[in-house]
Amino acid sequence: MAASSFDPFPRLPTELRLQIWITACVSYPSDDRGVHYIDVEPISTGSMLSSSPKLTARLADGDKNSACLRNGGLWTACKESRDVMIQYSRVDALDCARISICGNGEGWSSPVNPTRDIFCVKSKAWKTPDDYGQEWQILLPYFSPNGSYPTDIKNVALEFDESWNQDLPKSYYDLMSEASARGFLSRLLYNRFLNDSDTPDIWVIVKNGQWTLEPGLACTPNPYRDHDKDYVPAWPYFSCRHCRRTHDFDGVFKNVKKFIHTLDDLGEACKEDHPDYKEREYDDMWFGSWEEAFDIATDVQFLAHRDMLIDLCTGPGPEEEEEEEEEEEEEEEDDDIDMGL
Repeated sequence: MAASSFDPFPRLPTELRLQIWITACVSYPSDDRGVHYIDVEPISTGSMLSSSPKLTARLADGDKNSACLRNGGLWTACKESRDVMIQYSRVDALDCARISICGNGEGWSSPVNPTRDIFCVKSKAWKTPDDYGQEWQILLPYFSPNGSYPTDIKNVALEFDESWNQDLPKSYYDLMSEASARGFLSRLLYNRFLNDSDTPDIWVIVKNGQWTLEPGLACTPNPYRDHDKDYVPAWPYFSCRHCRRTHDFDGVFKNVKKFIHTLDDLGEACKEDHPDYKEREYDDMWFGSWEEAFDIATDVQFLAHRDMLIDLCTGPGPEEEEEEEEEEEEEEEDDDIDMGL
């Protein structure tokens, strides 16, 4: 039997090498939306923090779940593989940035979409600029063959933990002083409030909570995907399409709502901090004037794990409920007759 031979990869014909790279490349749909897990730090000059209210983002240490890692090996293998990735990953220089990644003793970077993707902060230190008076920016270098410049991240997220409801401070200012995920979230919301800003969009990712679609939705919205899991925009005040009632299912989203309500309650004390705040002389809806409730977390959005979707609950539907109510009324009438009423 003739001995088998194997040519080292670099000696293969160029056409064959390119075909292998192309076959190995994980393609992305044109509307692909990724989830990346990042750490952020205020931009500094020397040993002192700069006056610029900017933070720089990089992939979180030890992360293996970000969408940008799906083709990580091909981005780092060689120039030839990187060229194939740029061509076949639908990388559009008009809306892409680079995120820095450290691994296996060397640093590299991967393209991400700063306006469409979601960047979930998983920090060690939870540092933010000290100055709340200027609008904060979380920046990535813009992806360009001719160089780079900073570009903003549009969607910033934090992963909900049920411990957020434990031992909450009694004031919003004490909460902001925490070096924690919930402290970071409270500072981010406060900074947006002071600057009348609607960016970045702030998301809370709920990975382990059961949820259901609103009755008016025919199907789940387009997902955001990390390395191998899908997350779907959800609303924690959902009502079941079967019985039309609000459900908490396993109780996780109930805890999410509890935390958001607490944020709003604590944040009420911050409304006078706004430079344009003016106290109303009266608050009387009968005279055509009332002060709108101040909710510091009013526009926080939510992502839920698609596999945690509950299609139908096991409770009675609207028709069954009506029948039960009619039966209860008939039983009450029969009891009244038996009692001679």
